[in-house]
This record gives sequence, structure tokens and C-alpha cells, in this order.
Amino acid sequence: LYEEFYNGDRGAALRDRAREYLVRYGVPFCENFCEPVVDALAERLEVVGFQSSLAETDETTGMVTDPAGSLAEAWWQAARMDGLQTVVHTQALIKGDDFLIVEWDSAAGRPVFTRQRTSQVRVFYSDDEPDLIEVASKRWNTRTVGPLNPRGRTIQRLNLYYPERVEKWYRPHTGTDGRGGWDRWQDPGDTGWPIPWVDGDGRPLGVAVVHFRNKPLGDGKGRSRVRPVIPFQEQLNKYAADLNDLIDNHALPQDYVTGVTGDADLKRIPGDIWKFTSAEAGVGRLDASPASVILEPIEALLSRLARRSRVPMHLLTGGTPPSGEALKTAESGLVAQAKACQVEFGNSWEQAVLLAVRLAATYGNDETMAALAGADDDLRIEAQWANPETRSDSDDLGVAEAKHRLGVSRATLLRELGYDPEKEAERRSGEQADAAEALGRALGDSGFGD
Repeated sequence: LYEEFYNGDRGAALRDRAREYLVRYGVPFCENFCEPVVDALAERLEVVGFQSSLAETDETTGMVTDPAGSLAEAWWQAARMDGLQTVVHTQALIKGDDFLIVEWDSAAGRPVFTRQRTSQVRVFYSDDEPDLIEVASKRWNTRTVGPLNPRGRTIQRLNLYYPERVEKWYRPHTGTDGRGGWDRWQDPGDTGWPIPWVDGDGRPLGVAVVHFRNKPLGDGKGRSRVRPVIPFQEQLNKYAADLNDLIDNHALPQDYVTGVTGDADLKRIPGDIWKFTSAEAGVGRLDASPASVILEPIEALLSRLARRSRVPMHLLTGGTPPSGEALKTAESGLVAQAKACQVEFGNSWEQAVLLAVRLAATYGNDETMAALAGADDDLRIEAQWANPETRSDSDDLGVAEAKHRLGVSRATLLRELGYDPEKEAERRSGEQADAAEALGRALGDSGFGD
């Protein structure tokens, strides 16, 4: 339901005449404001990097050494998560929940992050610890060929993800009442059942399913950002249909004639004169109905929607946005929502990266394991986010300078400004080396080097 409203598939009820020219291509007519309410927030959620508790900064060069953070960013780029994160954030805002599964790719030698369809995944939280996932499940239909399905028939698969093991099950797609009938499944390459999910010391790696929740309130589930918009959208659809009918039928004045029998071919043509032989003939005019009688309620409804969703009007209806302090005030509610999402979604991204670090420490090559030699149970990963506020470059630089005077590290400030601290440190080092070499050549050419 929420996805249909976001996509604009829940259109307005139209009269037959309006449907002829407004639904010519089968696309429902809809003044869709569910989409901008979601997108206005999703566009302000961008993970720009990760920093771990292993990070160390050279005070002389400003070079940041962070093996775990560097690995996380390398995995992030390899998996093209800069694009996938937008899908995850948007889907979590639309439906309230979204899911990733973190696994190890032996061929690539790195962890992989795979987004899952929300309808296929369920997570079950502990009664004792409401924020702890005890087990997660994924159920889907497939025709994958395997030792137990050599002909590639349609079967139903079910994976159960526990902190210390993964159980794989299957059953025929038809012939069951929805309960029971499950048998063990093994993929090619599986050496046993269930699959152990532990590190080299036998400790559980943790549930492989990562849950992204929008605005959870302690019951394990997220809340859709579309749901509170639906009543406004339904009313807007109704008003839009009314406005269309008004413009179609009453936007122009209409002339009428009375007291004339039979058909009369009367047209309003410049220079023509209407003549009537009947003394009872009369002519009159019906005034046009102003569109403002519907446009004003639409504007009032959009204003209420903006206050309810905390999305500024200029982002809903377009037009010239305010500037300066007025813009900051108008976007304060949306920015506050973005920061709240950064906390909740950030926890999920950090959980995914921590699980990836455990997988790398367990299954990685010697180089990867050496990079994570200092990682232990106390390792912390922090997601770095782009600033959700609408600011100019001069404003960002001014804020960065103020934070630097207060003691914020150069690496953190560079991340907030959208730069990679490690790459910038390498470039500065290279520039200094090039400058020193150029100076040496200049001194040699001038004779000062003798």
C-alpha cells in the first residue's frame, strides 16, 4: 500500500470524460505528494565514510591511519554502496523497514552487502532485550538447481539466520497448506548442515541480517513515512478531480437562450447577429466559476501537509525558496528528522560493517587479517554523514573553521565537507615533495647549490 502511494498508483476517481484524456496511457491520474515527502528526507541522508576506534592521526603530517575504517570504505566502494544506500534509505522511509544480508565472498576476498526485499524477510527480537535480534528469516520462491532440485523445479526456500549458525530449508512450491513440509537444503559447496557461523575461536559472528528501521518506538518495527501522508493524498486526489471538472465545464461563461422552439444553430462568431422572431425569446449568460474556490482549499491542504510532514512548502510545491535565516528556520524540522535518521540508520550501517570486519578477520587473507590485528571486541565503527543542512560553501567553511578552533580533528572536518582525509593527506604529502624537488632544481640552476 505504501509503495503504491509513493509511486502514485493510487489515483483519483475521475468521470468518464476526464478519464479519456487524463488516463490515455493507463497511468492513474494523481497529484502525488507522497513521493516528495519521502525524497525530501532521503536526499539528505548520505554516508560519506567510516571511522573506527583504531584510527590514529599523525600530528605533524595530519595523516590518518585507520586500518578498519580504510577496509570498510574499500568494501563500500567495491560493493557500490554509494548508490545502494539511497535505495535502502528510501525503502526504509517508504515501508518503515529495510534489510541487508552481510556474507563473505571467497572468490572476491571481501564481504558483500546484499539488499533484501522487505516482503521476504522477517526479524524476531528478544523479549528480554527488545533491540536484540534472536533470529531472522528469509523466504522466497526459486528454481535454483541443486543436489536436491536437479530439474530446477519451482520450490520455496527458507533460510534461518541465528547468531551462531545458518539453517537452510526447502519444500515444494505447491501441495502444502502454508505450514510444515520443510526439508533440509544444501547448496553446492556446503559441507554440512547447519552451516556454522562462528569465528576462529568458535564465537558467534552475529545474525547476518541487518535491520534498517525508520522511527522505531521500542517494538522492533519501523514506521512508514508515507502512512500519515495518505489521508492528505486522498483528499488532494479528490480536490484535483473537482478542479479538473470545474475547468472542463465551468471555466468559461456560458450563453443560453429561452423561448425558442426547435433546434437553433447559434454560434458566437464576431460580426454575427442573433435574430429571434418569437416575442418570448430571451438570452442570458451563466458566469464562469472561479478556479480559486478549489485552488484555495488545495493550498490550505498542502500547508497542513507541510506542517504534518515537516517538509518546507518550497520543497513540496516549488517556487523560490527563502534565504538566510528564513531558509534555516523553514528547514529546521526536516533537518531534525534527518539527524534522527542518521542515528538510527547509522547504527545499522555500523552493525553491518562490524559484521563485515568479523568476517574479514575470520575468512580474509593474510593481508586483511594483518590490517585488523588490533581489532577486538571493543572495536567501534562510526558512520560519517554528509551535512543534512542546506548551506553554501562559505557557510560550511566558516563552520569548519569554528569547529577546528574548538578541537575537532581535521579528518572529521574533511569528511563533513565531503573529502576523503586519507586521500587529501596523500595529496598534500605529494605536493610538498613536488615543491621541495622544484625548489631544489631552482637553487641548483641559480648556483646556490655549489
